[in-house]
Amino acid sequence: MSIVEKLLQILPQKQVSNHTDQLNVVSKDESTLDAVIPLAVVWADSAKQISEIIKLCIQTKTPLTTRGAGSALEGSTIPSANGIVLDVSKMTDIIEFWVDDLQVKVQPGIIYDDLNRYLKRESLFFPPSPGGSGDLATIGGMVSTNASGIYSVKYGGTKEYILELEIVTGDGTIMKIGNRAIKRSSGYNLVDLITGSEGTLAVITAVTLKLAGLPEGRLKTAFKFDSEINAAKAVSEICKYGIDVAAIEFLDKNVMEALNLLKDYKLQEVPALFLEFHGSEEVLQSNNEMAASICEEFGGTELKLAGRQNPWEIRHFVTDAIKHRKPGYTILRNDVAFPISKLPEMVDYCHTLSNRFNILIHAFGHVGLGLLHALILADKTDEKKWSQALEINDLIIKKTLKLDGTISGEHGIGLGHKNLFELEHGNAVSLMQKIKKQFDPQDILNPGKIFDL
Repeated sequence: MSIVEKLLQILPQKQVSNHTDQLNVVSKDESTLDAVIPLAVVWADSAKQISEIIKLCIQTKTPLTTRGAGSALEGSTIPSANGIVLDVSKMTDIIEFWVDDLQVKVQPGIIYDDLNRYLKRESLFFPPSPGGSGDLATIGGMVSTNASGIYSVKYGGTKEYILELEIVTGDGTIMKIGNRAIKRSSGYNLVDLITGSEGTLAVITAVTLKLAGLPEGRLKTAFKFDSEINAAKAVSEICKYGIDVAAIEFLDKNVMEALNLLKDYKLQEVPALFLEFHGSEEVLQSNNEMAASICEEFGGTELKLAGRQNPWEIRHFVTDAIKHRKPGYTILRNDVAFPISKLPEMVDYCHTLSNRFNILIHAFGHVGLGLLHALILADKTDEKKWSQALEINDLIIKKTLKLDGTISGEHGIGLGHKNLFELEHGNAVSLMQKIKKQFDPQDILNPGKIFDL
């Protein structure tokens, strides 16, 4: 009996498919890694169904990869060979909403922007906006990678908002971890352990989040600089002085050029910082004046956007702009993070590599967190050029580790940066492997991601 026939014994026919077109859809994510066609895709609607699916996978020794929107950037949702995909994108219910406690419980498939539209009616929001993918990213996916975004410099990343999880472990056990208390000192922090584990320890079936109130006011502004280094120094200084900035995004000259090519924004093609402040009018003006003063110290002046454009609408299209800059080329990406004082050194290093190897690198990111994306454009069909691009990507990551940074600040490891994982974590990897075996004894859940057993 095939795996599809066995799945149909526990699920309705409409929730199981091995149709070629549907298998192709779930065979890849937004990374540049090769697709893997699974044996089947299943759409679950409850923790009980997921438990039964996992138990069947154990019996048949079938790998299981959980998927939401498929917007992962490091291959963490690419299926395993001869495996199946568990698609939770239809699990989109808001289970319970405690307005007075500023908390909500949701299923993992609900999309970030959809959740915030619902919360807005009560003047609340879930802050860690996932960059330019809020219209795609699911809450379950954000938990799985501990996603962050433009507002994380003020409000923190996803893990700061997770109170409670319902999960199904690799042996099919359904359990609740955490609770609705804002502060707790009871037992091991299993919630944080699952957060960022990329589907390798358990399947998330419900998430209880704490929320924040919508700010009284917002002020968006932008500054231009004569060099990437001066822009980076301004960021470090703004953070050093503790200015209450809600968002601070860095875009280098190459990024500004790419945006103009894609959308004709009429941007000045110079390095820039996009900033946003939250609070009362008095607070907004005070913080803006202090930030402007620091930017001026490093040669920064106000960047006026044509037609009163929203800087975050522009920022939304950065990756698309880079992707379309050279038709036929492929993006090789990273999301390194490091102490904020090292930002100027990292920005300078990326542009030094670009000049040395004569290869196009676009640097941008949530720099208030010390998080930088250095996207490399290369021709994947040219073996020599692609090999060189891979080498440059590894050099950027290794430089970050020398600066006491991390391989990934928000996208996770998946398959994309697995080769350097041990370089960051050393003998702690063996402890992680033991933890993996406790949650998933048969190595059924997303095997081969992050590290191998």
